[in-house]
Amino acid sequence: MNFRSDSKDGASMSANHKLEIEMGCGVVFPNWSVVESDRAGEALTGILQAFDVENCWSGLGPDEDRARRAILSEFAATGQAPSMARLGALTKLPIDRLAGLLKSLGDRDLIVRDEGGENITGAYPFTERETGHRISLGGVSLNAMCAIDALGAGAMCRTDTVIDSSCRNCGRPIHIETRDDGAAIESATPDRIIVWSGIQATNGCSADTMCAVMAFFCGDACLDGWRKTNAAAAGHRLSLDEGMQVGKAIFTALLADAPIMEGKAEEHGNQ
Repeated sequence: MNFRSDSKDGASMSANHKLEIEMGCGVVFPNWSVVESDRAGEALTGILQAFDVENCWSGLGPDEDRARRAILSEFAATGQAPSMARLGALTKLPIDRLAGLLKSLGDRDLIVRDEGGENITGAYPFTERETGHRISLGGVSLNAMCAIDALGAGAMCRTDTVIDSSCRNCGRPIHIETRDDGAAIESATPDRIIVWSGIQATNGCSADTMCAVMAFFCGDACLDGWRKTNAAAAGHRLSLDEGMQVGKAIFTALLADAPIMEGKAEEHGNQ
């Protein structure tokens, strides 16, 4: 994987400095072409900086990437992370080799494992934890790490989704449905959902840090109320469409050359 930037001097990222990672097969991460608003661009830049994206992706080997893709595909197909035996069957890699690959992916913060490091518990945008962001993806129900991840998951898998969450401030139910293979908002209740794209130092695990401050709000009044008691939570206020732009930009590249999800659950059941 190679890095490139539109900055001439290699300075730190800004709204005019768009870091891109060439992932092979003509795929580039993130997908800046879907970012239409300045606010979405600023939010995406903030996420990439906090995530330390260059260190996470630099030097990622083909076996690491094969394991990462297999984990994401299994999550999407079944709603759960694969066991080590299942991952070995999916990747055709020996178990002792996989153990080292999973440690590397965890160190890069591309997957999350349990405290003992023996079991996979998450791979962005999916997690086995109860986060309050529930998505239905091609008939499979699973948890998303955060609001941005929930919005990007369907586009990553090219599958329409139903998202059920709640306002972080008042608890009001939030319901979102997507169209165009998960790439656009079909409907949303309530009408004026706000996405807060929080920015926080990850300390090596975004799931435990930055994901906790990426949330839905039922309107500006609730966002303002929440921020009064969470003054340290820096971030960007986004419309639902802008949140979708950020989610798509991050996640569409992660399974870009993988098979479309149709029939995956049935295939798994027949194995």
